[in-house]
Amino acid sequence: RTSKTSPTGPRSMEPRPRVESSGALNDVYVKSQEHLLRPTSENPLPTSVPPPSAGMAGLIGVRHVLIVIGLPERGKCFIAQRLSKYLYFFHGAEVKLFDVAEYMGCQPVDIGHAAQPQDECRIEASANTLTRDLKLFLNSSGEAARRAGGNMTVPVPRNCQTAQARAAERAMAAAREEIQNTEQHLLVDEADRRRKNVDSGKVAIIFTSDGMGSFYEKWACTSKERRRWAAETIQSDKRLGAKVIFIEVIVNSAKLMEQNLLSKIRHERRLSRGAEARESRDSRQSREGEENARGIAVPSSPATPGRPTRASSSRNHGYGSGYDWSAAAAEALEESDDIPPRLVREFHARVNRFARVYVSLQEDGSEDDLSYIKLINYGDKVVTNRMHGYLRMRIAQFLSVIHPTPHVIYLTRHGQSTYNQLGKIGGNSPLSPAGEEYARRLGAWVMPYVCYQQAAGLDSLTKTRLWTSSLQRTILTAQHIPHPIISEEDLGTPSVPPEPDADDALANGDSPTRCSAGRSSGLRGTPPRASGLRERLRSGGLSGVVGGVALGGIDSDSDRGGGGDRDRVWQQMAPRVYRNLDEIFAGECEGMTYEEIQHSFPSEAKMRATDKIGFRYPRGESYLDILARLDPLVHELESYHEPLLLVSHQAVLRLLYSYLMGKPRHQAPKVEIPLHTVIRITYDGWNPPYEERFVLGPTAKGIRNDGTIDEGVLEDGQTNL
Repeated sequence: RTSKTSPTGPRSMEPRPRVESSGALNDVYVKSQEHLLRPTSENPLPTSVPPPSAGMAGLIGVRHVLIVIGLPERGKCFIAQRLSKYLYFFHGAEVKLFDVAEYMGCQPVDIGHAAQPQDECRIEASANTLTRDLKLFLNSSGEAARRAGGNMTVPVPRNCQTAQARAAERAMAAAREEIQNTEQHLLVDEADRRRKNVDSGKVAIIFTSDGMGSFYEKWACTSKERRRWAAETIQSDKRLGAKVIFIEVIVNSAKLMEQNLLSKIRHERRLSRGAEARESRDSRQSREGEENARGIAVPSSPATPGRPTRASSSRNHGYGSGYDWSAAAAEALEESDDIPPRLVREFHARVNRFARVYVSLQEDGSEDDLSYIKLINYGDKVVTNRMHGYLRMRIAQFLSVIHPTPHVIYLTRHGQSTYNQLGKIGGNSPLSPAGEEYARRLGAWVMPYVCYQQAAGLDSLTKTRLWTSSLQRTILTAQHIPHPIISEEDLGTPSVPPEPDADDALANGDSPTRCSAGRSSGLRGTPPRASGLRERLRSGGLSGVVGGVALGGIDSDSDRGGGGDRDRVWQQMAPRVYRNLDEIFAGECEGMTYEEIQHSFPSEAKMRATDKIGFRYPRGESYLDILARLDPLVHELESYHEPLLLVSHQAVLRLLYSYLMGKPRHQAPKVEIPLHTVIRITYDGWNPPYEERFVLGPTAKGIRNDGTIDEGVLEDGQTNL
């Protein structure tokens, strides 16, 4: 079984289309509260809209325009897209991306050449078009904004048919007689600035996917004059009530630039090979049709690939002036990860042309009246100016942790618990026999498949991390994962796949099955290097923790040590326990089956069926409550450079999976997170997130209802949790 999942297709991370990354929420409150907002005989004038709750408040109506600037190949597109996803998913804001390159229209002005009069006219027209679209977005008032301001509108009598509604209407009429100025139905006009802090807020993010070609565009803000023009254009329109923030991405680390260039080349090469494969397939199918029509046999082998062709784009995915970057990339990385010096020189020459005319945000006092963030080396240093207010500080905090280098996240549920067998939700139950078997298989699987990552075409030892919730079923699931102490000399050591039966830890169980095609070579066995680490653990030659038993060495809470030898060692899979990762708290429904909930709380069961993401269990939690406690963890997760294995629960993993894969959050409660399966999600600044699923088992076919391993049926009581 093979499948690869990408949220928007193989080229989804190309920031070329000018698309809205998120829309306004359908409601400004959860549907399960709707019945409380209708007039009754006891409450003829109810609250039209409740106060904002976590995840539904958005940015409390504040409108912001974020302009991302900087030299080429600094990950500006990635930062703009990641920030938009975060503000929408965790804060409920309405976010729209504006790509300056999409407004240029015709051939851009090359850097170093003076703009001609016709170019000036075209630049002015494109700036006016973007300004118009920007104001339309910021001024638009959708249904959600109208409903958010419902408390500022006096209800108008309606013809009602039911006896209860007629009684409520009579009570409302009596109450209105005591209200002065009854003809004033709208207390605050929709155009009044007092209403701007009512809806979920709007955020416009302006960036360019073609730094070279769009240099002279006004909204590219590559000079002090252009930045001043952009700020005055927004601030001069008082009806917008919008605030402008400039975000400058500065990378002066040679190592980071090499990583960015390497990722970009790989991305372009994949696009080129994909385009060539499609062209070759189409050409072959056309040739087969012609040959078959003439009765000539056609060989079954495909044509030998030639030199990759340039991807079809007038600006070639962020490189202006017609530079054939994908062709150069095809020559660059055929067999290794080393970038040819010629390619590096060409890249720096092009960037230097840009840098000679680009003006960074000035700290000499001339731009101190602007709000801006200088993001230096992706959070190594952050300079802020006039960043006051909730949103501005949240943006600065999030930008200080994200980076475009590769992220590798492993998500897995705990093994089957005893409550799973009984169909009960919540609780703190231990593992069933099948869950214990999965814990053993996971412990044997982690070292070869997580601690070793591909580098230079080989699987090399790398630093890794481990998170669990505070509930015992996740801690028990991770109990067999080894935590060896490795030295800097061990890192990057390549391994060679052993014979098929080398991993004796999985010999007694089902072989893990990969459910997605990440690499065509299939599953790997345990590398000899991993076995060597285990031998060193057994012999006492290496400190660490195995099966929860400390063998000595550094503190498991220390990431990199505090000095001396600790600076040169790392504890693999050092377990961290977070209560933020605990399962959704079902309140009075804890320990009940869904049949028992239907019987004891029929109205709550009905509301939950209609509003799964917003429904809050009696005295318990909702999915939106989980979002609030996951927010700080996502900041930490985004900051990691090491692969992370996260053992948690279905409701929590549904939200994390949807955020990482860029799915709408209202679809999160429907995402399937099966038991005894590891989901691997990978993404970076130039490649869309994609997932691979590894079924370690025991699978449903081999488990009885009582949790013992046999030919039975796996009853997963929390499938609908």
